[in-house]
Amino acid sequence: MQRPPASLLHGMFLGAVGALCWVNSACAASPALGQILPRGGARGSQPEILFQGGNLDDAVDIVFHEPGIKLTNLAVESASQVRATLEIAPDCPVGLNAMRVRTRSGISNLLLFSVGALEEADEQEPNDDKAAAPVRPLGVTINGTITSEDVDYFAVELEAGARLSAEIEALRLGGPLFDPKLRLFGPGGHELVAEDDTQLVAQDAAFAYTAEQAGRHVVAVSEAAYGGGGEFRYRLHLGQFPRPLMVTPLGGLKSAACEVSWLGDPGITTQNLTLPEAVGGIARVAIQNELGVAPSPFRMRVGGLSGVRETEPNNTPEQASSGAVPGAFDGVLAETGDEDWFQFPGKKDTTCDLRVWARELGSPVDSILTVMRPGAGNLAEDDDGAGIDSAARVTFPEDATYALRVRDHLGRGGPLYAYRVEATPVTPRLEVNLAEDKQAGLALPQGDRALVLLSVRREEIDGPVKVEFTDLPAGVAAECDVLPAGQSTFPVVFTAAADAPVSGALTGIVATLSPDGQAPVTGGFRHKVALTLGNNLTVFWAWEVERLALAVTEPSPFSISLTAPKVPVVRNGAMDLKVTATRKEGFTAPIDLRIPFAPSGVGVGTAQIPAEATETTIHIEANGGAPVGIWKVPVLASAVGYQVCAPLTPIEVAEPWVTFAVTPVETEQNKPVEVAVTLAQAHEYTGSYEAQLLGLPKGVTTSPQSFSRDTTELRFPLSVAQDAPAGKHEGLFVRAVLQADGEPILHQSGGGRLVIYEPLPAELQQAPAPEPAKPETPQPEAEKPKTRFAKG
Repeated sequence: MQRPPASLLHGMFLGAVGALCWVNSACAASPALGQILPRGGARGSQPEILFQGGNLDDAVDIVFHEPGIKLTNLAVESASQVRATLEIAPDCPVGLNAMRVRTRSGISNLLLFSVGALEEADEQEPNDDKAAAPVRPLGVTINGTITSEDVDYFAVELEAGARLSAEIEALRLGGPLFDPKLRLFGPGGHELVAEDDTQLVAQDAAFAYTAEQAGRHVVAVSEAAYGGGGEFRYRLHLGQFPRPLMVTPLGGLKSAACEVSWLGDPGITTQNLTLPEAVGGIARVAIQNELGVAPSPFRMRVGGLSGVRETEPNNTPEQASSGAVPGAFDGVLAETGDEDWFQFPGKKDTTCDLRVWARELGSPVDSILTVMRPGAGNLAEDDDGAGIDSAARVTFPEDATYALRVRDHLGRGGPLYAYRVEATPVTPRLEVNLAEDKQAGLALPQGDRALVLLSVRREEIDGPVKVEFTDLPAGVAAECDVLPAGQSTFPVVFTAAADAPVSGALTGIVATLSPDGQAPVTGGFRHKVALTLGNNLTVFWAWEVERLALAVTEPSPFSISLTAPKVPVVRNGAMDLKVTATRKEGFTAPIDLRIPFAPSGVGVGTAQIPAEATETTIHIEANGGAPVGIWKVPVLASAVGYQVCAPLTPIEVAEPWVTFAVTPVETEQNKPVEVAVTLAQAHEYTGSYEAQLLGLPKGVTTSPQSFSRDTTELRFPLSVAQDAPAGKHEGLFVRAVLQADGEPILHQSGGGRLVIYEPLPAELQQAPAPEPAKPETPQPEAEKPKTRFAKG
């Protein structure tokens, strides 16, 4: 008789599927970047920059996510500070740039660095007295800090009719939740401008002002609620540069001339632009003219759609501006209560997607989109189908002229309320993301492996997806299987050769789905790195990256392997996987283990290899709906700041080799009963095994029964104590552990029920004594005792 191992009986049915997580969390060996000082520099300059944080003592490089900046010198001053000299190209795009520190042992989190076009200066304290504010020349970017209840004042001299442009970068630098406010005071001390939460620049502020009288003007910087702190840093741009706050149209054809109208700045109205190519359909477009260049670019839609701009008046269906689908429709809700109408011909049974682009591109419009056939009712209406923007899918019922309407949810309007509606055919799309919101950077020790979990988002298409990687560091290979149809999340293991150089790269990720008889559909990688969080982890500011930052590091002091099981884990069964560590000499610390990915329906546990030990087991279990098949499972190990993973190891999920159907039974307290169990044999195996009936209530006991491949029924005798709890007891099941190739295969199933009644009262157990029989009356047959069950 073979009994189940004690390890398999421990921790059964944890009930939770392993969390899908990306695994390069910050740790002791990995560098952590806390701040970059100053927070920006001028293009065409060579600023000296401090990178401050932790574990920076083996820093070797700065990684730049955007072009236009390079490293010319790097000096490690301590484990918490690196001094770097950067060279910012004269034509480097203005705006924000993502950077990381790469060390010999890891790669840091991402922080932002602002590139400007003006002379750089630091604020000089004290500057909290408006009357004594230091005078600053126009054409300067001031790097400052707002402490608690602080107000920083800067004076500028303006001639009558002169312009002043101001923009502050604070929240967008990615530090604490800093909501800045800009105010402008005139020569008489009166407040002329108060700007907070300019929509175009998130919760930062910007304005363009034309002086009505000559004299000393004062710009005030504060936190909107008069908060602050040592980390509340800002960059204040003061000059005469163009600072429009919106644009129409909000997009155009790529690499084609496009006339745009800039809104919100009288110093720049119309301009001809050639829109660059864009990844994901959105490009960063600089605003530049003879006045200079705006400190931050616009985000505009770039693609293959021709478009029309509204022609006023178009406030009713009868006044609708004419366009076409596929195509784009641009306009401005110029005043409160404004609504814009467009008309276009639609062809019967044609389906198209309509999407408003407004808030996502910095417009204040909170759109409502309506599509209709005039006189025949609405086909679709949507408010927030695409975040705060609107989206709808429409199938035209017949050849006819249709109309669309755009309005603001609250009926608001004004000169900055621009929008763009794009109507496109229903098009298959692919996009690759990280499966968890992390920093999109991965450290890979020489001669070892690291893991990332990716997710593929399919739109209007399904099927197997092949994922490929470009620009890997030298000596690095990526392993991942073709992603099956219907599955979205999958693990990728990167392996660095033992002689791979310590280096880094920004790696591209491309997904391809090739439908039968159709052109392949491809998609790239996009991931938003959260930088500023509020209450309940609400993301206030994030930066989108299109490449994964990989760093080959010096070796880890340990590596791990997972022993591939020779037998499957069956549905409703469980398994203990053997994990082995190889330790470098002198490394004795405990190693924490977890399985970061498993198919749906497979629950996973955690484990630890104790100090100085080299192996342990980690528990997995499959529920009744776990997908049958062979799955490659990773195990992640972490210790003293290092993280490595085992090779992807195949694990089979299979149907049970034998199932047990437990027949429901009823009995009374202190009355034995027998439970019948039917066996359904589905797979060949040899030997005799022990089956246990489990789930019994307190006071009810039984003994194991033996079975083999030929057994069709088992009978478990139950002993029911006098104090066994009365009532229905659901969930009786049978557990058995089979063996194959020397390894256990745990099975359990059942679904049985035991009902226990209290005995009938004593007065009902026996009938009353019969009266004496009369000679002439036949003797009646004695009545049997009253009970629910025959006496045995």
